[in-house]
Amino acid sequence: MNSRKERLHKAVDYAIQTHYKTHERALEIRKTLYSHKNVCVFGTGEFFEDCATPEHMRRFEYVGDNNPERWGKLFKGRKCLSPEEIAQMEDIAVLIMIGEWRPVYKQLTDMGIECYPMDWYALNVYDIHYSDEWFENNRNKIVSTIDLFEDDKSKEIYVEAVCNRIAPPLAEKIFNEIKTPGEYFETDVFQMGDSEYLVDAGAYKGDSIDKFLKVTDGKFGGIYSFELDSDIFKELEETADKYDREKIMLINAGVSDETSELEYGYIQGKAKHTEHITTIDKALNGKKVTFIKMDVETFEIKALNGARETIIEQRPKLCISVYHYLSDLWEVPRLIKEMVPEYKICLRHHAPTVWDTDCYAYIGGQL
Repeated sequence: MNSRKERLHKAVDYAIQTHYKTHERALEIRKTLYSHKNVCVFGTGEFFEDCATPEHMRRFEYVGDNNPERWGKLFKGRKCLSPEEIAQMEDIAVLIMIGEWRPVYKQLTDMGIECYPMDWYALNVYDIHYSDEWFENNRNKIVSTIDLFEDDKSKEIYVEAVCNRIAPPLAEKIFNEIKTPGEYFETDVFQMGDSEYLVDAGAYKGDSIDKFLKVTDGKFGGIYSFELDSDIFKELEETADKYDREKIMLINAGVSDETSELEYGYIQGKAKHTEHITTIDKALNGKKVTFIKMDVETFEIKALNGARETIIEQRPKLCISVYHYLSDLWEVPRLIKEMVPEYKICLRHHAPTVWDTDCYAYIGGQL
């Protein structure tokens, strides 16, 4: 048995022996953090700019940074404090929003400041508390999936992602150290052609359309964008209107393995409401597809099954999010291989913390 498989076995052992305590730790951190009168985000750089949404920031009274030039200024409406000012405040806790969080964690801890890295805070946020039996039943899948990956980088990312999520002491690298740029369309896995037909599942406001057309220099065959939320869909339409709408098809629906109605509440605090879901196969009805990008908030397995005919018949390039559920890390690559055994499978991680791990699949000799 190779060393990586041994680490995966040990990670499963750790999850069982500790009764999956990493899950409980994340929940406890959230509870503890917001129990304080004052809560501060530390770090005002790229990570903060990209990830500190208005919904997220409403829970924080302050931001902090080690850069003196930022002290006293406002960032997303919050005053920036120095570490010394934070240390002098009563009843305060800090969430570290920095990719390389370890030196800052030591610095703040040594100053007596209660603090938590985003890596700990955001871990397994979509998962339930899996039982010891569940881990044992999934052991063979967790370990054997490493053999499905095409390249050594994918195998490294897989092992580190699994270890960070279920057995942090066994992780050799934090998420920020396995991060690579170019999510979706600019990775080292495959190149984009000038006549791609893109399925954008989970289109949101159209940021993927912007990114796709920038990479392809505006040359494409067609775009089929799916967005569940009817309010966000209006902003998606505004984005699409900037381009050649004759080649862009917008579908106000989520994607799954069936056609039905879905009641949900969006993350920004709206009341629950009903939206439409469909399958990629039914919605496109045989239209040409060369690339499927999918980030659909835990519906990835169902959505892949709802695109089964398209994938088997046309064998498009795939980029599928695998971070929402822990089991997606192995279930998505296995499902893709079951559909089309000829697919070559790669894994890349694109964020400074737990999210944005993607499974890429392609036919041919690209990579």
